[in-house]
Amino acid sequence: MNWKIPPIGTWGGTSTLLAALTLLVATAVQGSAAPWQQLRPVGQGEMNWLWFKLYDATLYSESGRYELGRYPQALTLTYARAIEREDLLSATAAEWQRLGLGSETDRQRWLGRLAALWPDVGAGDRLTFYVDSAGAGHFWWQDKPLGSLADPQFSAAFLAIWLADNSRDPALTRRLRGQP
Repeated sequence: MNWKIPPIGTWGGTSTLLAALTLLVATAVQGSAAPWQQLRPVGQGEMNWLWFKLYDATLYSESGRYELGRYPQALTLTYARAIEREDLLSATAAEWQRLGLGSETDRQRWLGRLAALWPDVGAGDRLTFYVDSAGAGHFWWQDKPLGSLADPQFSAAFLAIWLADNSRDPALTRRLRGQP
C-alpha cells in the first residue's frame, strides 16, 4: 500500500495540524507511562535514621488500599541523601535476615540480581519497585526501567521490608498501609 500525504495547505489549516500533533504527543506520552503510574496512592511517610532523613516512601495499589499479596502494587522511595549501592544492598540483606525472609541461597541470589540493577543514589533520586498482577517485580530508576525479577517470593520479601507487621519502623509501615 502506498500512502500519500496531502500538501499541508490542504489539511484545513493550522488548527487541524495542531490537533493532530496534540493527539500524537498525548498518545506517545500515555503509551510510554510506567505501569505503576496508573495506580492510586495508599499511604506515605519518611524513613529517618537518628536525626537524618533517609527517604520519603509512597505505596500505591490499584484500589488505593493496602491488601497483603494483592497486586499490582508499587513502592516509591525518593532519597534525601546520597547512599552507595553497597550500603543499600547491605541494609536489604540485614532486613531480610532479621525478618527471616527467604533461605540464605534465595537471599544471595536476590542480592546478586540487585547488585547488577541498582545504582548509587543521590538526594532527589527516585527508585520505584512495581509488582505486576503475576507477582513479578520491576525496578524503575526515575521513570526508566532498570530490570525485573520474575520471582513472586522476591517481590513479597522486598515489600515486606516496609510492609511487614514486624518491620523496622512500624509507624512508617502503618502510614504506608494507610492506617492511623
